[in-house]
Amino acid sequence: MIKHIFSDMDGTLLNQHGRVSAGNKAAIQNAGIPFTLVSARSPRQMMDAIDTLALSAPQIGFNGGLIYRVKDGQLQVIEDTPIDGNVVKRVVDLMAANFPTTALSLFGLSNWQVTRVDDGVAFFEKDMPQKPTLLDQDAFWQAPESIYKMTFCVLKPDVMDGIVKMLAAADLPGVAMQKSSDIYLDITAMAAKKSRGVEYIAKREQLDLNETAAFGDGPNDIPMLKLVGMPIVMANGLPNVKKVARYLTTDNEHDGVGQGIEKFVLAN
Repeated sequence: MIKHIFSDMDGTLLNQHGRVSAGNKAAIQNAGIPFTLVSARSPRQMMDAIDTLALSAPQIGFNGGLIYRVKDGQLQVIEDTPIDGNVVKRVVDLMAANFPTTALSLFGLSNWQVTRVDDGVAFFEKDMPQKPTLLDQDAFWQAPESIYKMTFCVLKPDVMDGIVKMLAAADLPGVAMQKSSDIYLDITAMAAKKSRGVEYIAKREQLDLNETAAFGDGPNDIPMLKLVGMPIVMANGLPNVKKVARYLTTDNEHDGVGQGIEKFVLAN
């Protein structure tokens, strides 16, 4: 019997408009099973889905860098793995020295700060629920806040390639870099993994992993899907992701999560 469901957001729970469909909402709420979003997004970016589904279970943001719950409209941190502050400063300094006209985004618990505003930030902002603030470096380094994700949104391929090579050569300790698309590059703490977040919540709730299910579509979902007892992959998932599925459901434009809950989770 499945006692907890975990789900990726983009390409999985959310449709092309970045929304939870009525069909998914009904299936999730009717199932009555604790439901956790697992995403590279910040809590602010996840809040619309949390509110839509009225979720009370712990949630996983920043690819596992933050485990939290929302209660009475307030974010309560359960466990977190921010990026080492020295690494954050080094990346900011490297960008200033080598790519001074390209913006770097820094995400804290609720703040989105940028080193400058460029065309990448303007593009990124279209899908964001908040506006960025310009990083005040003097104030920030005097009283640094925890940074969970650094993101580059770079519209020029040659510039993105240069940034990737620069960061690889810098051999930054304790972090992982991942391109979610041709224009987005994320840096998170090495220990921040979706699978780690799932494992933490299962242990916290004294669940056997065989009592958990997960939905996903992309390569960074594979460790999470391999960990749970019931891995369900979207029809729009990549071929290598589908290989780890126990079940395949419909795509994210046709209530794939809701269909998977009704056909597979509740039927077992």
